[in-house]
Amino acid sequence: MRAWRWHRRVGGVTLLEVVVALAVVALALLAWVRLEGHLAQVEHSTRIRRQLAAWMSDELRLQRAVRSLGCRSRPAPPGWSCIVERSCLEASAPCEMEGIRVTLTPPGGPPWSGATAVWWPLQRAPVEAPP
Repeated sequence: MRAWRWHRRVGGVTLLEVVVALAVVALALLAWVRLEGHLAQVEHSTRIRRQLAAWMSDELRLQRAVRSLGCRSRPAPPGWSCIVERSCLEASAPCEMEGIRVTLTPPGGPPWSGATAVWWPLQRAPVEAPP
């Protein structure tokens, strides 16, 4: 019977090690590409939310200062919509306590609403909206 001789490995890498290393690198690159895509979506969403928050703040501040119908703080970008709703919060006439709701809708996105109230006798001088 012939004896098997075990040879010591001299050096180098086997084909299996190369394939495993390439698979690990490919998975790492795939994960990185997916992460970059997700980060781009989050950045876009954050930019939209920042715009909505700034516009909402400006519009509510203006609506508290000036009795006007419709959005007045800035022109709506293409595809965006802005709706202002006013309601009397007390039963007396003239309406001294008024509720204001502003709804902003970005293109292809859900509507965002903000609300405030104003008691007009507290205003120093009544100011009418420009035509």
